[in-house]
Amino acid sequence: MKKFVLLFSLVLTLISCSNNDSDDVVVSDYYGKWNQYADQPYANDPSSTQFSYQFNKDNTFTKTRNYDNKITTLSGTFEIKTTENATTFVLTYTEQNFLISSCTGGLVESLTLDKSGHLNDNASMCDRGYTYKKAK
Repeated sequence: MKKFVLLFSLVLTLISCSNNDSDDVVVSDYYGKWNQYADQPYANDPSSTQFSYQFNKDNTFTKTRNYDNKITTLSGTFEIKTTENATTFVLTYTEQNFLISSCTGGLVESLTLDKSGHLNDNASMCDRGYTYKKAK
């Protein structure tokens, strides 16, 4: 009986100590508005909150820049590519604009969803990367 209790305790301990990824945020509803987000000390800087995206269920999007009392909008289509390691939004714009965040220029921009549920601009390697949080 003692062996059974010991074995049961060991199994219970192993199960209770399993890997818990509760810090990971799962975002399954990608559609809607995503706002540019910045931590302190940049949270109150207007240039840190000037962009937003609106992702629609018909796979169209609008990128809006609201800065210095001027609103600029860009639009296009997007697709979501999901792999085992990442979820990436690939945006294709309808026309060239300097606000397209891409290291290579052109009409394509991409964002990757991180484990905390934020979208990160993939142009961060060329110092244009921003982080976006889904609006509630």
